[in-house]
Amino acid sequence: MNDKGIQKLADGELARKGRALQSIKDILGLDDQAYQAFLESLTEVERATEVDRYIELCTIMSGVYLQWSSQLLLTAPESKEPESSYQSSLIAPLGAVLLNTIETSSDKPIPQHLRSAAAQISKLAKAKKRYLDELYNQLRSDEKETYGDLLKVCDPRLCAMPDLSLYETYQRLNLTWKYRSQLLVKPQDRVPEMETVAAVAKLHQRVTELSGLALQPLLAASALPTQDSLAARLMLASMVNRSHWELLELERLELIATHSLTRLIRGLQQIGNRVIPAYLETEAFKQWLAGQLSNDSFPGEEQWRALKPQHLDRFYTQATWILQWEKLDFVEHSESEELLLNMCVLHLAWSYCTEEKHDLRVPDIKDCDLVNGRAIDSVEQVPLTRIIYQQRQLNTMLKSHQHYELNTRKLEIYTECNRDGRRQLMQYIRSNLRNISLAQWQALTKGVWGLLTPLLLGQDEVKS
Repeated sequence: MNDKGIQKLADGELARKGRALQSIKDILGLDDQAYQAFLESLTEVERATEVDRYIELCTIMSGVYLQWSSQLLLTAPESKEPESSYQSSLIAPLGAVLLNTIETSSDKPIPQHLRSAAAQISKLAKAKKRYLDELYNQLRSDEKETYGDLLKVCDPRLCAMPDLSLYETYQRLNLTWKYRSQLLVKPQDRVPEMETVAAVAKLHQRVTELSGLALQPLLAASALPTQDSLAARLMLASMVNRSHWELLELERLELIATHSLTRLIRGLQQIGNRVIPAYLETEAFKQWLAGQLSNDSFPGEEQWRALKPQHLDRFYTQATWILQWEKLDFVEHSESEELLLNMCVLHLAWSYCTEEKHDLRVPDIKDCDLVNGRAIDSVEQVPLTRIIYQQRQLNTMLKSHQHYELNTRKLEIYTECNRDGRRQLMQYIRSNLRNISLAQWQALTKGVWGLLTPLLLGQDEVKS
């Protein structure tokens, strides 16, 4: 028998009940009191069926992927230690790109670390799909009939997990917060610099309050006295949990970018620069860049390799990939494309010269050079997590206006404000969407356009 999970059951192996119950507690994000209330609420029938079947699922998953519980990031973030290491939730889009490249470009050389990453990601993607399939099979018949279309497992998209059909509803609810934020959170031009973070935080909090208030009528009207099955609750919770882990991964990448770029700004200031002249024409910017980074050393950097002229054309090609992803993510910039390319190339050159490492966050794959300077045939051979990181570099530098004035404090302010906004988005998600029922998700699926359309049209229905 090739299915190791089913073979374990056939051999009479079962996961420990205590470990399975702990898994339920972690995925549902229950504290000790709520967890005890959950256990006491279970009937004898539920204990004999739903919990026992989940123990079987844990047994199957242990045969599919040994460390599935931690590697798949199914648990609620609050169940983890704040500083604990975690697997990247972005492995799904990373894998989609790498696996497609290896399958369709067998004649092109693929670095071994990427081949190894693709193999690991393939295993993880299959394990995530198996987990959702097994839970779907454990749904009650009435749940499959009424909500089956919402809970079907779809092909992976560029998101945190092989998504349930319901994930599209989640994404639209996510957008309601983001578009409301665009309407409410304006530049704080007249606010003193020391008060900017607090002023923006107040606006983000208001966005979260208004977004939650908009959801409450739909949630209240669709609440039912009947309780969803354990399988349904775990499917819904793991979806919301992984969306939160994705936001935490973006935050991690942005913090790394900010620390790195702060060193770049300080070094450029010490050399005598007062601005990044990204507004120059391409050839003039190349000359400026060579003058800054082609020396054998750079202020404040112990590890340094000089920029070489042949790298620049390669970096401009790679910079176009970053801008393509900005367009796919619907990020709009007021600056010219030439300025954006120049800024991207600066970041690529900086990462190359400092030998910056990139953690793919894939099990058993060590850090690799973020930018190695060698020619690359196509964007598919670049880990998508690298491009996402480089998008963080671009937006951090542009939105802190380093092309107007080199200023590390403005860089820090932008990062702090962005982090606060991301945390408020997490608060909106977890306070409104965590542990809601299938009936409520169905109501949100039908009603979400009524919430989103006015915001897409820019109608200011968000005034306090």
